Amino acid sequence: MKEPKIIRRISLKTKFASASMILAIFLCVIIVLISYFSYRDEMFKRYDENISSLVHTAAALVPADKVNQYYETQQTDADYDRLIEQFQIIQEQNHLEYLYAYVPTADGFKVFGQGTKPGTEGHFMLGDFLGTDYYPQADIDAANNLFTNPDAPKTIISNDSEFGYLISAFEVMQDEQGNPLLIVGADMSMKDINSTLNAYIILVSSIALLIFVLFITIYLLFLNKSIINPLQVIVDNATDFVNINLDENLGEIVALNIEVKTGDEIEILAEAFNKMTSDISRYIKELTSVTSERERIETELRIATLIQEGMLPRNFEYPDRHEFTLYASMRAAKDVGGDFYDFFFVDDDHFCITIGDVSGKGVPAALFMAMTKATVKDLVLRRLPVDEVMTEANINLCNNNEQGMFVTLLIAIINVKTGVFQWCDAGHDPAIIWKKDGTVEMLTGKKGFVCAGMETAKYKMNESQIEKGDIIYLYTDGIPEANNTKNEFYGLERLKTLVASKDEHDIKSLCADILADVDEFADTEPQFDDITMLGFKFEE
Repeated sequence: MKEPKIIRRISLKTKFASASMILAIFLCVIIVLISYFSYRDEMFKRYDENISSLVHTAAALVPADKVNQYYETQQTDADYDRLIEQFQIIQEQNHLEYLYAYVPTADGFKVFGQGTKPGTEGHFMLGDFLGTDYYPQADIDAANNLFTNPDAPKTIISNDSEFGYLISAFEVMQDEQGNPLLIVGADMSMKDINSTLNAYIILVSSIALLIFVLFITIYLLFLNKSIINPLQVIVDNATDFVNINLDENLGEIVALNIEVKTGDEIEILAEAFNKMTSDISRYIKELTSVTSERERIETELRIATLIQEGMLPRNFEYPDRHEFTLYASMRAAKDVGGDFYDFFFVDDDHFCITIGDVSGKGVPAALFMAMTKATVKDLVLRRLPVDEVMTEANINLCNNNEQGMFVTLLIAIINVKTGVFQWCDAGHDPAIIWKKDGTVEMLTGKKGFVCAGMETAKYKMNESQIEKGDIIYLYTDGIPEANNTKNEFYGLERLKTLVASKDEHDIKSLCADILADVDEFADTEPQFDDITMLGFKFEE
């Protein structure tokens, strides 16, 4: 058998994400990261050198020969007063938060002197004792370790203490015999680092945003010509093919010959439709000569499965987007082939997720699913409101729908920046909102009639919001209507209970656990309907 010829064409990704955009994004990210970390490290180094020098200077002023005398007598003299005055000058002129000298004990710090002026919060006198009511035990233990261990770190940066974002430096004074006398330390605020880095990030981000706006504008100019119009041609031809009465006009079925010359994936999709309908036409003619009804049904369902699997997106990764994660799965039953899901970006801030369940079985259901999926995506990418998308999709699907097929459908367009999403429900099972705190809610709102069921049906838009960490979980009725050997239904309550019981707030594990629980519930009972699900997590 002759191998089919494989033609390599320029993909949409290559066409719109050109080498210049990739290079611009790559350079922007590299420059921002290198500049950010280099500048931050340089700032840390400068602060470290500055405060270490100040502590060393302050330690040199302390009269080591009088330290024990002052502690024992609790009496000060002119030298001590002069030292405190110099501490105050160093602290004030160098914008230190605190400059101090103390002796650490197992229970706290015994104050020797400090640069905080009297009457100011945090001022203490010679001999005052500061215990765990003022300092955490961890700070007291670290000071004792520094006092006895010359290799302990002399500079510490802390961002989670009650005193703020500080860099602290210490120096241990020793007597002539090398015994530690006291610790001289200083705290300097590092809040300027955050403000400076924030200003830098804003500047670089603004430049990057400007670059992206330029490319998005170009993308929108080419979108209609390169994507929408060719897709409409495919949808119109697929609609005509699906609406042929497959039961009464088998001899009239003609394979599609869609001519779309875009040189990218859309042209490949059109050719796939041509080949698919050619195969379907050939298979249907073959089925008329098959005497076994069982063989005819199995062949038809095999075609439907291939069509369905080829139409569902499998790549759930968006490496450049961190606002969300998603995962979806579809496990077909042996005699049904009409479930589907889809997801795609509408623009840079809005992301569409949709799920549907087509009535009927076999090839007609699979084709109707393909037509529904393409129609919905086409209308959404035209930037229509979600209720108008549902209304127009219903009208298009009703036209020449002589087989009387219909589809339950739920469409949601989510703002990935704010979590606000607009959604429309055409007779589908209610979505589940799995909150960050573990609670489970059913998405409630205005519901409409099934799509393709009545041409005059009207649909209402609903608007809801999810918070950071929340998950939207969509599913088809293959889950709640799964039954076991006792003819019991799985039900929504069991589904909600399972979701609420999970500790790990993860979409992929959620889908896997639900499938496993449905299988355990059904026991030996065969799967009757497709089981399809899609989860969207609004990342923190």
